[in-house]
Amino acid sequence: MAARAKSSKAAKTATIASLVRAAARSEVEFLKTITDVYEVGDTERVWEFFDRLNVPRSVSGEGGLHEPLSTLEGPCLVIWDFATEHKISQGVQKYMDRHERKIKWHSTHPSLDGLDNVLLLMRGIMMVTNLRLRRLMLLLNSKEELTPIEWRNSREIMNKSYLSFRNYLNLLSTNWIDAMQSAVPREALSERLGAFHEIVDKEIRALEDLHDKLEARRMDLTVIPEESPPVKPPPYFGGDLLGRGPWKQFWNSIDNLAHHFREFVI
Repeated sequence: MAARAKSSKAAKTATIASLVRAAARSEVEFLKTITDVYEVGDTERVWEFFDRLNVPRSVSGEGGLHEPLSTLEGPCLVIWDFATEHKISQGVQKYMDRHERKIKWHSTHPSLDGLDNVLLLMRGIMMVTNLRLRRLMLLLNSKEELTPIEWRNSREIMNKSYLSFRNYLNLLSTNWIDAMQSAVPREALSERLGAFHEIVDKEIRALEDLHDKLEARRMDLTVIPEESPPVKPPPYFGGDLLGRGPWKQFWNSIDNLAHHFREFVI
């Protein structure tokens, strides 16, 4: 408990740049720093931390890349209001987009030396995506009636979370794995990847479960436009993922990408 308080105090006084450097050292530091930043409770710092979070391509982790993913809990699940979560999510999206470009780079520079960095980045985005959606679930559970802006922000967080995950899986399962197959011996690549596909498959199932919970919660919510009768959040409008058709296409795409990756490794 004392160590936790000391860690939180250090995060409160540290500069954002030093927190970003700490988070980039290893997965252990990555998870610890995210927890510390949330525990401080300064929402501007949470947003800025994610907005600037950058794990270099040279970082390969400290091992444990084939271990089960950790779940961010405790202070990371303390929520604020919809507007604050939307701003934090914009910072998280910057982190997601920045590291998506790193996977793209690895896809054009395939090598066994860069493999651990790819797995480390994938582990990070899966854990952050899971946290992002669990925080959204808690936020939706905090109210029975939403304003149109609150519902719009919720849809945006959900859509960007799932679409970013698909972008990463697409890069991992097609661009990167195909480039690696042409650049390094298959046996060496398969040995280094090990059972990483099982980690990916497990996270896909977790995201499916979160989607089901979010959809069930949507059915219970009410959106109240100003000076208008209450309405149920619509299942599909504005080109997002909420309709049955778009979600079916999304999960079919995810299943196909995961299958391609799994088939290569196995």
